[in-house]
Amino acid sequence: GKTTSYRVEWTDNGKRNRMSFKSQGEADKWKALLEAVGEDTKQAERALLRQSSQSPTFEEVSKGHIERLINVREYTIKRYKGYIRNHFEPISHIPVDQVTEDDMIRWIKYMLKKGKSPKTIANVHGFIHAAMNSAVRRRLRPDNPCNGRLLPQDSSTEDKAMFLSMVQVNQVIDHSVRWHKPMWSLLIGSGLRLGEATALTPGDFQLDSAIPSVRITKAWQETESGWVVGPPKTKKARRTVALAPSTVSAIRDRVESTAHGDYVFSMSPETETFPQHRQWLDAWYDAIKDAKTNEENPLKLERRPRIHDIRHSHASMMIAGGMNLFELADRLGHESITTTTKTYGHLVPDAHFRAAAMVETALTGKPAEIEAVEIVDEVATT
Repeated sequence: GKTTSYRVEWTDNGKRNRMSFKSQGEADKWKALLEAVGEDTKQAERALLRQSSQSPTFEEVSKGHIERLINVREYTIKRYKGYIRNHFEPISHIPVDQVTEDDMIRWIKYMLKKGKSPKTIANVHGFIHAAMNSAVRRRLRPDNPCNGRLLPQDSSTEDKAMFLSMVQVNQVIDHSVRWHKPMWSLLIGSGLRLGEATALTPGDFQLDSAIPSVRITKAWQETESGWVVGPPKTKKARRTVALAPSTVSAIRDRVESTAHGDYVFSMSPETETFPQHRQWLDAWYDAIKDAKTNEENPLKLERRPRIHDIRHSHASMMIAGGMNLFELADRLGHESITTTTKTYGHLVPDAHFRAAAMVETALTGKPAEIEAVEIVDEVATT
């Protein structure tokens, strides 16, 4: 006629707690949970809820989210799967309805401890946010725990983009293998992405038109099964880029000597395997190294520019020549003017002049008498 119960007692932050159970198995389970989380009552309760949850894990929901994506490049899908494989360890096993804001904070700290940059953390967090929105739409949870999260700020003290003068670019070109020079001339004269330039065929060029140009309709992209030529990065990346006479002169022989349908810019006349991104990177860095060790006129740079910095340098020259940011965004194929403004807005000379005039007026109470200084970039033929 007696009822037997089992009691677990523990101390959490100096407070004595106790809980009774009908069976020893339930008591042992609660005791094990408490010991696993350092007798933190809230964490133990959360763990118990997770064990009893019938919801799929966050990893399962994330994979399902990827399967539901439409009109997304294969390279992007591959990158998302890499996020799940490499960065989800603290949250992948948690039932999606049990993921909390505290879990996301712990995840951010985990990423920082791994040495990941604020940009990488923001990119992965963006995917997590989208996957959680998918879970909300599927009614797997009521809200998104990523909303309102304060991500770490970029604390770097230098610009990642490098802006080379035309003199510096010409120094690198001068120290390049002769076969590679037309490629560098095209990149600095057009601002194309490397994947766009290496996908060009002779039919993409209109070198004898009233305004010579190149049409961008494709680019190399990485898929799970390898590299393939597909549509360019964004809708606005499908564009026509006008070419200067000096650029036309530098690339004409290469374009006209390439068979119809073949890729114009290869690493050598014998090369048949594409793409050759790694080889082009090596060729660029070799030319920089040779230019820097030149005894008569060494290339002076504090750090090594990337191939993508040729694109940045082209943009800076366009701005110095008077091109506005809206025109530049179209030329570079940016999907949003915001991207152009964030990257190159600080280079717009008129904005700096107006700012200086405003400060002068505010400080002295008199209209500014600052004379606009003509900004001249070193423009040399390539």
